[in-house]
Amino acid sequence: MRNSFAHRRRAPGAGFAKTVFWDACSQVCQSALSWRYRFRVEGAHHVPRHGPVIFIGNHQSFLDPMIHGLAVGDRVARPMAKEELFRNPFFGALLRALNCISVRSDGGNRDAVRTALDELAAGRAIMIYPEGSRSPDGSVKEFRRGVELLARKSGAPIVPIAIDGAFDIWPTGAKAPRLQGRIWAAIGPVISPTESAALFADAPAGLEEIRRRVNELMHHCRMRLRSHSGGVYPAIGPADEQA
Repeated sequence: MRNSFAHRRRAPGAGFAKTVFWDACSQVCQSALSWRYRFRVEGAHHVPRHGPVIFIGNHQSFLDPMIHGLAVGDRVARPMAKEELFRNPFFGALLRALNCISVRSDGGNRDAVRTALDELAAGRAIMIYPEGSRSPDGSVKEFRRGVELLARKSGAPIVPIAIDGAFDIWPTGAKAPRLQGRIWAAIGPVISPTESAALFADAPAGLEEIRRRVNELMHHCRMRLRSHSGGVYPAIGPADEQA
């Protein structure tokens, strides 16, 4: 249950009105995803109840910010989204309403990084997608170094989240989501600042280890979906080859 009056713990400094708006949007999205796609979350106990946190997730569809936002429970996570999405009238309005941070594709993201670091310094949460863009086939692709930069400069813990099922519902290139499918999310243990510093002593190896953890969580979601749908969802594809 989301308590808007606990906004000082959930998102320090964000204000009561923004928290109420977030909770109202969350309730609508929760109802829609639960009804249409039987959305489920595991590992919610891993989400820190307060303080700065960097949530990272795999990126399968346009639905992901909604899915991940619901997965983290009552924390108000500010997502980072590609600049191009803000140009779409519908998504642009939604992203602005949810106070998303615009990220440029050309790599000139000094302002975005500064904004994210300010959020973390204030004790709030952000959500990023280290793959940089939606997966073309549902599998977890190579992680970029943005998460390393934010973790190193902020000293905030990292919480890995994986989803599955969203790619089948809204794959890259599709104009609208399908009405059939299932979605599952799994949250992994917190990666403490001490652990992330050790991992990123060798940045490429550290990023690959975190990607591996997200991929492992994604395959857990995949098996749970198959079990609960009698093997109907998700469709067999390249993501299975990563197991």
